[in-house]
Amino acid sequence: MGKKRNTEKELPGKKGKNIREPFTFLNETFENVEKSSIRTQFFYLIIIAIVTKLAVIFLTTNVFHSFVDLFDIGFYLEHGILIFQGQLPYIDYPFDYPVLIFIPIALSLIPLLVFQNVMAFVYSFQVLMVLCDIITLGCIYLIALKIGNQKTAFLSGLVYATAFSTSYFVLTKYDAFPTCLLMLGILFTIYGMNMRGYLAATLGFFAKIFPAVAFPFMILYNAKTTSVRQEIIDVLKITVPCAVILLLPFILIRPDVINTYLFATGSSVGVYVNTATYTLYAYLQEIGHLGISQSVISAGMYLLMGIVFLILLVVAYKYPEKNPRVLIKILLCALFSIIFFTKFHSPQYIVWFTPFLCLLVADDIYTIILFYITQIFAYIEFPLMFGTFYTNLEYVNPVGSGGWYMTLLFFTLEYALLLILMYMVIRPGDLYGKIFRRTE
Repeated sequence: MGKKRNTEKELPGKKGKNIREPFTFLNETFENVEKSSIRTQFFYLIIIAIVTKLAVIFLTTNVFHSFVDLFDIGFYLEHGILIFQGQLPYIDYPFDYPVLIFIPIALSLIPLLVFQNVMAFVYSFQVLMVLCDIITLGCIYLIALKIGNQKTAFLSGLVYATAFSTSYFVLTKYDAFPTCLLMLGILFTIYGMNMRGYLAATLGFFAKIFPAVAFPFMILYNAKTTSVRQEIIDVLKITVPCAVILLLPFILIRPDVINTYLFATGSSVGVYVNTATYTLYAYLQEIGHLGISQSVISAGMYLLMGIVFLILLVVAYKYPEKNPRVLIKILLCALFSIIFFTKFHSPQYIVWFTPFLCLLVADDIYTIILFYITQIFAYIEFPLMFGTFYTNLEYVNPVGSGGWYMTLLFFTLEYALLLILMYMVIRPGDLYGKIFRRTE
């Protein structure tokens, strides 16, 4: 397991064909695998994932004496109740989430109305997010089965099922829902069902903004057996009707509803101290006294993010093969870049890219170990350190104090470890070499 296998090659299959019959898209993958063993493995993975989440709750509250953050779920409940009071989101009051968030909110309100107990909403919402997480787990298993073998699939699923920091945010936030839609989109794309892939990613966008990042790379991936023009047309066939149904009515009634999507850019917030941007600022200004403002550093980070995205687009376009593993690497880089270079940060963003990491770390024991170390850091960051060492916009301890330096060192190590892990799983030299050799 410590030796990496050469997986940077064209996978066998029928190029350019969308397999539209339900479930038959798995037949080619399963033809050399005993289906009963797959069902058994996935059943075990589901049990492990649920046990991990229960263990996280127990350890957080009883061992580390920290808290299970229910602030966001309370926020969702508050706005769900407003609907019962006759107020419509986006129209009667502003709301910072896209419209599909009301699917889990509405479903979780049913037990609340039946039992007349607020905790019925909380538990129902958590159960729904766990179900979404199980869908993501299934996508990881099936994708890994396609790009590797059954052992790799089980290891990828096992690493994800035991990703304890990610599990914490599955239980306390909403991000598991759009993440599972994105992963369904990638699953369908890798199995040759392009239109279903675009539909799932589009629904993900209308659940939260970040799945939209996948579109250009999905288009370029699919275009290797069709054309960019054809794929753009196919995307528009999906996205335009969805936008007409899910977005246009609100815009016609209240044009400033678009602020829901602009909010995701973070234009109205300051620099969060748990970002790489602030960490760099602390070294340059608070320690080095170089007279560089947060806004200048933030602008530089956004410029770097733009450069990274241009490089990723070039790689996606130039890579000579329709390789699912390369697509996963590119999407991982894209999602991680958004999180790394922006000036605002929520710890639950780890939910977005953890599935892609788990698909790539399973080949090497060293990357698996480093993955768990980053999970430890993420868990310490939130909930253990929040409120005692930092809040969103400031370190709790004064500049120059021992606590301040400890906090800065922690975030420095956290981001350094993440960058090292990203480098180890992406192996950019392999991608560059493949493209460079093609152009010689």
